[in-house]
Amino acid sequence: MNPFNPSSGPARTFLRMVVTSSIVALGAASVGCETTGDKVSTPPSVKLQKDGDHEFRWGRYESAAGFYDRILEREPGNADALEMYGRCMLELDRPSEAAKVFMTATARRPGDRDLVLLLGDAEFQNGQYDRAFQLLRTWAIDNEDSDAWLELAGFAMELDDPDTARDAIERAIELEPQASAEAYVAAADLAERLGDEALALRRLRQAYGIEPGNQSISDRLREFGEVPGPTIALPPGV
Repeated sequence: MNPFNPSSGPARTFLRMVVTSSIVALGAASVGCETTGDKVSTPPSVKLQKDGDHEFRWGRYESAAGFYDRILEREPGNADALEMYGRCMLELDRPSEAAKVFMTATARRPGDRDLVLLLGDAEFQNGQYDRAFQLLRTWAIDNEDSDAWLELAGFAMELDDPDTARDAIERAIELEPQASAEAYVAAADLAERLGDEALALRRLRQAYGIEPGNQSISDRLREFGEVPGPTIALPPGV
Protein backbone atom coordinates (compact mmCIF):
# COMPACT_ATOMS: atom_id res chain seq x y z
CA MET A 1 0.00 0.00 0.00
CA ASN A 2 1.36 3.41 -1.01
CA PRO A 3 1.02 5.72 2.01
CA PHE A 4 1.00 8.77 -0.29
CA ASN A 5 -1.75 7.45 -2.53
CA PRO A 6 -4.89 9.56 -1.76
CA SER A 7 -7.00 6.47 -2.14
CA SER A 8 -5.04 4.61 0.51
CA GLY A 9 -6.13 4.54 4.15
CA PRO A 10 -3.35 6.64 5.77
CA ALA A 11 -3.53 9.27 3.04
CA ARG A 12 -7.30 9.59 3.38
CA THR A 13 -6.93 9.92 7.14
CA PHE A 14 -4.29 12.64 6.71
CA LEU A 15 -6.46 14.56 4.24
CA ARG A 16 -9.48 14.35 6.54
CA MET A 17 -7.37 15.80 9.35
CA VAL A 18 -6.19 18.68 7.14
CA VAL A 19 -9.69 19.44 5.89
CA THR A 20 -11.16 19.22 9.39
CA SER A 21 -8.48 21.55 10.76
CA SER A 22 -9.13 24.00 7.94
CA ILE A 23 -12.86 23.99 8.60
CA VAL A 24 -12.32 24.58 12.31
CA ALA A 25 -9.89 27.40 11.55
CA LEU A 26 -12.29 28.99 9.09
CA GLY A 27 -15.14 28.67 11.56
CA ALA A 28 -13.12 30.35 14.27
CA ALA A 29 -12.14 33.11 11.90
CA SER A 30 -15.77 33.54 10.92
CA VAL A 31 -16.84 33.79 14.53
CA GLY A 32 -14.06 36.26 15.15
CA CYS A 33 -15.25 38.39 12.25
CA GLU A 34 -18.83 38.31 13.50
CA THR A 35 -17.71 39.27 16.98
CA THR A 36 -15.62 42.10 15.62
CA GLY A 37 -18.51 43.12 13.42
CA ASP A 38 -20.80 43.28 16.44
CA LYS A 39 -18.37 45.57 18.19
CA VAL A 40 -18.25 48.08 15.37
CA SER A 41 -21.88 47.81 14.26
CA THR A 42 -24.19 50.78 14.73
CA PRO A 43 -26.08 50.62 18.04
CA PRO A 44 -29.85 50.13 17.76
CA SER A 45 -32.13 53.13 18.22
CA VAL A 46 -33.26 51.91 21.64
CA LYS A 47 -29.66 51.95 22.88
CA LEU A 48 -29.04 55.40 21.39
CA GLN A 49 -32.23 56.71 23.02
CA LYS A 50 -31.18 55.37 26.42
CA ASP A 51 -27.71 56.87 26.08
CA GLY A 52 -29.19 60.20 25.02
CA ASP A 53 -31.65 60.20 27.91
CA HIS A 54 -28.81 59.46 30.34
CA GLU A 55 -26.77 62.39 29.05
CA PHE A 56 -29.82 64.67 29.16
CA ARG A 57 -30.55 63.78 32.79
CA TRP A 58 -27.01 64.79 33.70
CA GLY A 59 -27.28 68.09 31.87
CA ARG A 60 -24.91 67.15 29.05
CA TYR A 61 -27.23 68.49 26.38
CA GLU A 62 -24.75 68.72 23.52
CA SER A 63 -23.76 65.10 24.00
CA ALA A 64 -27.40 64.02 24.37
CA ALA A 65 -28.33 65.83 21.15
CA GLY A 66 -25.68 63.82 19.33
CA PHE A 67 -27.35 60.53 20.28
CA TYR A 68 -30.80 61.73 19.27
CA ASP A 69 -29.43 63.10 16.00
CA ARG A 70 -28.01 59.66 15.14
CA ILE A 71 -31.47 58.17 15.61
CA LEU A 72 -33.01 60.83 13.38
CA GLU A 73 -30.46 60.16 10.64
CA ARG A 74 -31.94 56.68 10.23
CA GLU A 75 -35.49 57.43 11.47
CA PRO A 76 -36.38 61.05 10.61
CA GLY A 77 -39.90 60.62 11.95
CA ASN A 78 -39.00 59.13 15.35
CA ALA A 79 -41.22 61.29 17.59
CA ASP A 80 -39.42 60.42 20.84
CA ALA A 81 -36.04 61.37 19.43
CA LEU A 82 -37.51 64.53 17.90
CA GLU A 83 -38.96 65.60 21.24
CA MET A 84 -35.74 65.05 23.15
CA TYR A 85 -33.60 66.65 20.45
CA GLY A 86 -35.89 69.69 20.63
CA ARG A 87 -35.56 69.78 24.42
CA CYS A 88 -31.78 69.77 24.00
CA MET A 89 -32.02 72.71 21.60
CA LEU A 90 -34.04 74.66 24.16
CA GLU A 91 -31.49 73.95 26.88
CA LEU A 92 -28.70 75.00 24.52
CA ASP A 93 -30.50 78.30 23.83
CA ARG A 94 -31.27 77.42 20.23
CA PRO A 95 -35.05 77.99 20.19
CA SER A 96 -35.31 78.40 16.43
CA GLU A 97 -34.03 74.86 15.88
CA ALA A 98 -36.19 73.61 18.74
CA ALA A 99 -39.32 75.10 17.19
CA LYS A 100 -38.66 73.42 13.85
CA VAL A 101 -38.10 70.07 15.52
CA PHE A 102 -41.21 70.35 17.70
CA MET A 103 -43.31 71.25 14.65
CA THR A 104 -42.16 68.04 12.99
CA ALA A 105 -42.82 66.09 16.18
CA THR A 106 -46.37 67.43 16.55
CA ALA A 107 -47.08 66.32 12.99
CA ARG A 108 -45.98 62.81 13.98
CA ARG A 109 -47.87 62.88 17.30
CA PRO A 110 -50.87 65.18 16.79
CA GLY A 111 -52.73 66.00 19.97
CA ASP A 112 -49.69 65.48 22.20
CA ARG A 113 -50.12 68.13 24.89
CA ASP A 114 -46.50 68.17 26.02
CA LEU A 115 -45.28 68.75 22.48
CA VAL A 116 -47.73 71.61 21.97
CA LEU A 117 -46.55 73.33 25.16
CA LEU A 118 -42.92 72.78 24.19
CA LEU A 119 -43.56 74.23 20.75
CA GLY A 120 -45.22 77.26 22.34
CA ASP A 121 -42.23 77.72 24.64
CA ALA A 122 -39.79 77.44 21.73
CA GLU A 123 -41.74 79.95 19.64
CA PHE A 124 -41.84 82.38 22.56
CA GLN A 125 -38.12 82.06 23.27
CA ASN A 126 -37.49 82.58 19.56
CA GLY A 127 -39.33 85.90 19.69
CA GLN A 128 -42.36 84.62 17.76
CA TYR A 129 -44.76 85.96 20.38
CA ASP A 130 -47.91 86.07 18.27
CA ARG A 131 -47.44 82.48 17.15
CA ALA A 132 -46.76 81.34 20.70
CA PHE A 133 -49.86 83.08 22.06
CA GLN A 134 -52.09 81.85 19.26
CA LEU A 135 -50.88 78.27 19.64
CA LEU A 136 -51.43 78.14 23.39
CA ARG A 137 -54.70 80.04 23.33
CA THR A 138 -56.15 77.72 20.67
CA TRP A 139 -55.00 74.62 22.53
CA ALA A 140 -56.26 75.92 25.89
CA ILE A 141 -59.71 76.76 24.50
CA ASP A 142 -60.15 73.60 22.45
CA ASN A 143 -58.97 71.30 25.24
CA GLU A 144 -60.01 73.30 28.32
CA ASP A 145 -56.44 73.00 29.53
CA SER A 146 -55.69 75.04 32.65
CA ASP A 147 -51.95 74.43 32.41
CA ALA A 148 -51.91 75.91 28.91
CA TRP A 149 -53.68 79.00 30.23
CA LEU A 150 -51.08 79.33 32.99
CA GLU A 151 -48.28 78.95 30.46
CA LEU A 152 -49.86 81.71 28.41
CA ALA A 153 -50.20 83.85 31.54
CA GLY A 154 -46.49 83.43 32.20
CA PHE A 155 -45.69 84.61 28.69
CA ALA A 156 -47.96 87.63 29.15
CA MET A 157 -46.29 88.57 32.44
CA GLU A 158 -42.87 88.39 30.81
CA LEU A 159 -44.11 90.79 28.13
CA ASP A 160 -45.66 93.08 30.77
CA ASP A 161 -49.21 92.44 29.57
CA PRO A 162 -51.17 92.21 32.85
CA ASP A 163 -54.62 92.16 31.22
CA THR A 164 -53.85 89.07 29.16
CA ALA A 165 -52.14 87.47 32.16
CA ARG A 166 -55.13 88.13 34.43
CA ASP A 167 -57.59 86.75 31.91
CA ALA A 168 -55.53 83.59 31.39
CA ILE A 169 -55.12 83.00 35.14
CA GLU A 170 -58.83 83.43 35.79
CA ARG A 171 -59.66 81.01 32.99
CA ALA A 172 -57.30 78.46 34.57
CA ILE A 173 -59.02 78.91 37.94
CA GLU A 174 -62.47 78.56 36.38
CA LEU A 175 -61.47 75.28 34.73
CA GLU A 176 -59.86 73.67 37.79
CA PRO A 177 -60.60 75.72 40.91
CA GLN A 178 -59.29 73.12 43.36
CA ALA A 179 -56.82 71.05 41.37
CA SER A 180 -53.71 73.00 42.33
CA ALA A 181 -52.56 76.13 44.11
CA GLU A 182 -50.43 77.12 41.13
CA ALA A 183 -53.03 79.38 39.51
CA TYR A 184 -53.68 81.22 42.79
CA VAL A 185 -49.97 81.75 43.36
CA ALA A 186 -49.69 83.14 39.83
CA ALA A 187 -52.62 85.44 40.58
CA ALA A 188 -50.89 86.59 43.77
CA ASP A 189 -47.69 87.28 41.85
CA LEU A 190 -49.57 89.39 39.32
CA ALA A 191 -51.46 91.29 42.01
CA GLU A 192 -48.23 92.08 43.86
CA ARG A 193 -46.63 93.29 40.64
CA LEU A 194 -49.57 95.63 40.15
CA GLY A 195 -49.39 96.84 43.75
CA ASP A 196 -52.68 95.27 44.86
CA GLU A 197 -51.62 93.74 48.17
CA ALA A 198 -55.17 93.01 49.32
CA LEU A 199 -55.83 90.88 46.25
CA ALA A 200 -52.42 89.23 46.53
CA LEU A 201 -53.19 88.23 50.12
CA ARG A 202 -56.61 86.87 49.16
CA ARG A 203 -55.09 84.74 46.43
CA LEU A 204 -52.43 83.42 48.80
CA ARG A 205 -55.07 82.50 51.35
CA GLN A 206 -56.93 80.60 48.63
CA ALA A 207 -53.71 78.88 47.64
CA TYR A 208 -53.11 77.93 51.27
CA GLY A 209 -56.59 76.40 51.48
CA ILE A 210 -55.67 74.04 48.64
CA GLU A 211 -52.10 73.26 49.71
CA PRO A 212 -51.75 73.95 53.46
CA GLY A 213 -48.51 72.01 53.56
CA ASN A 214 -46.82 74.19 50.94
CA GLN A 215 -43.99 75.92 52.80
CA SER A 216 -43.50 78.59 50.16
CA ILE A 217 -47.13 79.71 50.46
CA SER A 218 -46.90 79.75 54.27
CA ASP A 219 -43.75 81.86 54.12
CA ARG A 220 -45.40 84.38 51.83
CA LEU A 221 -48.40 84.62 54.16
CA ARG A 222 -46.06 85.40 57.04
CA GLU A 223 -44.54 88.19 54.97
CA PHE A 224 -48.02 89.72 54.97
CA GLY A 225 -48.17 89.37 58.75
CA GLU A 226 -50.54 86.40 58.67
CA VAL A 227 -50.21 83.24 60.74
CA PRO A 228 -50.81 80.11 58.64
CA GLY A 229 -53.52 77.84 60.01
CA PRO A 230 -57.01 76.49 59.29
CA THR A 231 -58.69 79.86 59.86
CA ILE A 232 -56.54 81.63 57.27
CA ALA A 233 -57.75 79.51 54.35
CA LEU A 234 -60.26 80.93 51.89
CA PRO A 235 -62.48 78.93 49.52
CA PRO A 236 -61.31 78.54 45.93
CA GLY A 237 -62.77 80.37 42.95
CA VAL A 238 -62.33 83.43 40.78
